[in-house]
Amino acid sequence: MSPLMLSRLQSISVRGWHWVSVSDRLARIAVIAVYAFLVITGATTSSIGIGELRQDPSRPEGHQVGSSSAIRSDEFNAFSPIAISIMATGAAPTTSYLAAPADVVHRYPSGGFFETFVYFDSTLLRTATILPDAMVFAAHWWLPAVVLFLFLPKWFEQIGSSRNMGWLSAFLIALSPAASWWTMMPIQLIAYTVAGSSLLLSAYCGFTSKRSVLPLVQSVVGGILLAGIPSFYIPWSLVLGLPVLAASALWILTREDRLLPKTKALGFTGGVALIFGLGTLLENATGINALLNTVYPGSRRSTGEAQPFGFLFGAPSLGELKDAVPIGSNQSEMSTAFTVTFVWAVVIWLGISAMGRWRDNVVTLVLAFSGGLWLLWCTFNFGPMGAQIPLLNYVQPARAAQVCGIIGALLVGVLLSRVPDSHRWRLSIASALTTGLVTAYAGSQLQLSYLPTMSRKDVLLAGAGVAVVVFIVTSFPKSVFSVGIAAVLMAIPVYGSNPLIFGLGDLRASATAKYFYSEGTVSRSTGSLWASDRSSVDTLLLANGVPSLTGVQRSGPDMSKWTILDPEQRFANDWNRGGGFIQFFWTPGASPTFSNNGTDRTIVHIDPCDLKKSFPSLTHITASQELSGACLNLEKELTWSGQETLVYKVS
Repeated sequence: MSPLMLSRLQSISVRGWHWVSVSDRLARIAVIAVYAFLVITGATTSSIGIGELRQDPSRPEGHQVGSSSAIRSDEFNAFSPIAISIMATGAAPTTSYLAAPADVVHRYPSGGFFETFVYFDSTLLRTATILPDAMVFAAHWWLPAVVLFLFLPKWFEQIGSSRNMGWLSAFLIALSPAASWWTMMPIQLIAYTVAGSSLLLSAYCGFTSKRSVLPLVQSVVGGILLAGIPSFYIPWSLVLGLPVLAASALWILTREDRLLPKTKALGFTGGVALIFGLGTLLENATGINALLNTVYPGSRRSTGEAQPFGFLFGAPSLGELKDAVPIGSNQSEMSTAFTVTFVWAVVIWLGISAMGRWRDNVVTLVLAFSGGLWLLWCTFNFGPMGAQIPLLNYVQPARAAQVCGIIGALLVGVLLSRVPDSHRWRLSIASALTTGLVTAYAGSQLQLSYLPTMSRKDVLLAGAGVAVVVFIVTSFPKSVFSVGIAAVLMAIPVYGSNPLIFGLGDLRASATAKYFYSEGTVSRSTGSLWASDRSSVDTLLLANGVPSLTGVQRSGPDMSKWTILDPEQRFANDWNRGGGFIQFFWTPGASPTFSNNGTDRTIVHIDPCDLKKSFPSLTHITASQELSGACLNLEKELTWSGQETLVYKVS
């Protein structure tokens, strides 16, 4: 090659990398700008605008684009109302008085020193006393996604990979059907771990450069973020959080550098994580013990089992979920991340002729091992032996199948950063054909089983779409346009699956909500309790900070309080349950009865006057029909869910 030609190529390369750098900065600015816009407008993709959470469903408050989904009941009956309740109380949410604390399960502090920092995202909800509720709720809602997009490209760069591929992996995670149909839960479970791991790596670089103050601050903040790994939905926390942390720590340990910077970074960050993590768990020992001792889900142990091929690899074909309910399942249970990224990663790995030393591939090896382990857990029948394996036995294979593709997204991003220019076209074609065929086959399996309404055209388009994305990205991994095109195509299966609601809807703006908001302030100051006979009213009470016997029981029961209702604990199997709700039905003159719906709902039929005798602090109940009883006095008539709701004072 002539010197002139070489000079021109070098000039083009420099300009190309400059463009990538500029585009990366613009992308970060765009992320922050979009976040600011969403916060200012109070826009979220929550389903709290569903008809049952409206005063009058035919005349809803506020503005919403798209329809809310009933399948997201955990979100609009628990996750979101808990956040809104914290804004109402300025402290802990008013979950059921009969329930043990659920701070760990829902990442919120209720007064503990350590948890106030570890669950910083929920601590920020208390700023609702300063800012409008809608803005604070939106800020909390989108924060994990913003953290993911700002820190994942940086993490990629820190481990020696391409920031561009970090953006690709972020889109693969954020736009997956699992993230969409589980209301961004997988994003929250990995975003703060990525941020904490990135700060750990930054601290290591700082200590290597012999700086002291900034790396120490980074270690403290990173450690606090990492301390939150064992929280929220713990099975997914195990699947998603540990691989990123392990990869980051091992990357530091395998550097050919002085031992002191490694010791400082890992020692300070790990020490803070250990102190704040253990401190948070000790502060919440009561709630954790309640969860572990429940009939469901605490006593449940799982073993590895083979999952259907279509379920495991069919994410790109799940656009049909917007219009159809799967046979024998539902949209949330069927949604997965892009597990096909593992297939893509294998082809890329086989196509890279020289991987280099093992220490240069430590992140790749950790991600491959973790991803392979969870893939094995959901593709192989372990039998009774699997239920004895610690940690793994807490993760149902179907749950592992839903999110292990997120590890695949990280793995393929790291590998694509190392694709050589030579033979790139062959690798692009091989990757595109392989992933396209796997996707098409998985889609056809879904059509034969869960989604018979899906057409052959949809199956072929999904396979073709994956092939196009894989071909373009593998051919041009350094191009920002290839990532942009991939993001657009990835969004197709989930486009329209979530509504866009501005504000908090009727949970704050309706007359009924304003009444309960006022009553909640009085009840909290006097220590009085309410109870209701309708789940939608329970959600309204929770969202407005009204202390109640009914409502959310997420970690497990408070045994001392439940034994007041069931002294001999004869019906403990019905009420000793977590991850669910407590619902009362009023039966004046009848003895109490207990039951459950098999999973997440404890049902109690009881005379409200007997309930008053058991809990003297009960002052009000709501009823969906007229009641008579010596202790009941009708106080107010309201409307909720388009139905009459009667408020009785219990004396």
